[in-house]
This record gives sequence, C-alpha cells and structure tokens, in this order.
Amino acid sequence: MLTIVSWNIQYGKGVDGRIDLSRIADVIRRDGLPDVLCLQEVSRCDPDTDNGRDQVNELQKLFPDYELFYGAAHDRCGGKDGGRRQFGNLVLTRHSPVQVLHHLLPSPADSTAKFMARQTTEMVIRTSSGELRMMNTHLEFFSEKQQLAQIQRIREIHTEACAQFREPGLNLPNSPFERVERPEKMVICGDFNFVPDSDSHRLMTAPMSAETPELVDAWYAAYPDKSRSPTCGIFDHKQWKKGPHCRDYFFLSQNLVKQIQDVSVNTETDASDHQPIRLILEV
Repeated sequence: MLTIVSWNIQYGKGVDGRIDLSRIADVIRRDGLPDVLCLQEVSRCDPDTDNGRDQVNELQKLFPDYELFYGAAHDRCGGKDGGRRQFGNLVLTRHSPVQVLHHLLPSPADSTAKFMARQTTEMVIRTSSGELRMMNTHLEFFSEKQQLAQIQRIREIHTEACAQFREPGLNLPNSPFERVERPEKMVICGDFNFVPDSDSHRLMTAPMSAETPELVDAWYAAYPDKSRSPTCGIFDHKQWKKGPHCRDYFFLSQNLVKQIQDVSVNTETDASDHQPIRLILEV
C-alpha cells in the first residue's frame, strides 16, 4: 500500500492565529504517518509569514526519517539574515525519488487581480508494483484566467510525460543525458483553489488525447454516490465566508483508478484553514 497525504498548512497558522509546525506534525502523526506527505504554503526566511524562520529546516527536524524536496514558487531577496524569501510547496517522502522536476506554472497578465507565482513539483518514486509519478501543486486563487492557464500547463506536463514514456529518447548512462522514465501512472494533489462544480474542475478532468490516460477526481472515482467532505471553511469562517466546501483534491490517471483503496479528509483539526486529505493506493 502507498499512503499519500496532502495539506495546505498555511505556513503552520491555525484558526487561532498561532503559528505552530509542531501542532501540524502532531496531527499528521495521530492520523498515521504517510509514505508521501505533500504540503502547500511552506515559508522560508520570510519575515512577513513566520518571522523569517526556515520552515523547511524545521519540518526536516520534525520528520527526520523523510527526504524533503522544496519547490519555491517565489524566491526573492530580503529574507531574514540575508537569506532568500521563499514560499512554495514541500514534498516529504520515505521513497527516495528516482527523479525530481520543478515546474513553474504560467501567470498570464491579468490587471484585474492580485496574484503570486505558482509551481508544481513532480517526482518519480518506486513502489512494489513499479514506478509512479507524483505531483504536488497549489494553484492561483484570485485570477481565474491564470488558474485555467495553470491547469492547462499541468495537462501538458502529463501529456509530455506520457509521450516520453511511449517514445523514450536515446540513453547515455552515467551522464546528464541518462534517461529516466516518467511513467504514465500519475497522482497529482494539492490546493487547487477551485470548487467541484467549476470550469476549472471540468478542464482538469476533460478528455485527453487518445494515447494519454485521462485525469480522474479520486473522490468521485472511489465514492460516486457519496457527498464529498469539505476541505476548508469548516472552522475558519473569516477567510471562508461561504462556509465548508472543497478546494483540495487528489487527481490520478485513469489507469490507477482500480488501485484506490480509500480517500478521506480529516475534518476535525483546526491547525490550518484547510484540512488534510489522504489517499491510499494498492501499489
């Protein structure tokens, strides 16, 4: 079995306004340590979020048995003690990745909205039944134009990886040109910042080319007749005035659907404005 947890931790800020990464770690441990942990909104040396603390370093200490891979969506000067002000996504994994790729997502000009840079981290991990491609992301909230462009880019990344898998390039071992397969089987998770009944969700799951496995909403695949659990707005009614709803998802390639064992949401914790979500695959 492979267990994946995804959580927008809001840089450790709970609904009570207190920033506490130890509390985040305690929730994850109580629910059961996953094989792969995908976090969004992780801050590094940024005085405007967590007094400039290096949250990547702190999370490494809290999870010493994991390898950490940080994808900074924005990377700016002016960090604490001369460091870089960074904000982005973090993957912690017990499966040492064969390959890690960081993709900057597009932000087409939109004068109607504030926005920040967004990215997705892709990695290939080995499981008992073969290799699997994982992606962790956080999409734009304020600009629908940018969000749709980012979804389209994710679909292009998936299409590109599948094409490379079918038609691998030449291999030059023990060099930067050594070929690493990007398998067709893929899971992408994170805070997508869209609701289920939206153009963005429909684009995410729209038909792909004939050769590319379509992307499927894991909750709908596992529980087609069950109301989905909310992933934000349960406790934080100041930020989420519409109340409980869903913005966090697992999407996976169609060829993984039969391997879904469970999809769940921890609706009890208020350690962030979002809830942790969990996927268990038989792989």
